[in-house]
Amino acid sequence: MSDEQAVTAFAPATVANLGPGFDILGLALQGPGDTVTARRTLARGVRIAAIEGDEGRLTLDPLRNTAAVAAAATLRAAGLDFGVELILRKGLPVGSGLGSSAASAAAAAFAVNLLAGAPPGNPRAR
Repeated sequence: MSDEQAVTAFAPATVANLGPGFDILGLALQGPGDTVTARRTLARGVRIAAIEGDEGRLTLDPLRNTAAVAAAATLRAAGLDFGVELILRKGLPVGSGLGSSAASAAAAAFAVNLLAGAPPGNPRAR
């Protein structure tokens, strides 16, 4: 497990529907994206402490927010015995078609994996 108590991860916007490839082809954009800070907690589970940049449109309910759902799945998959508190900074407009939900989920999963001290692809995190 990492000695870090909190980590921050970024996930970029994406664009799909490229010509005849529809959702098969996609691109990650350089620049815009979402940032998630995950802080280790003693209480198990996932709590969303704050969401910034969404104008109050996204839920703090960890069962209905994609970042929290991804964080919880990462905790389970890695067999971790701690919980996390998330702060989500939306750099992408909600409903923009730029993969806003996916960016939040990817950043949260990556941050939790870093808290576990295992980079993506590390068999210890599976």
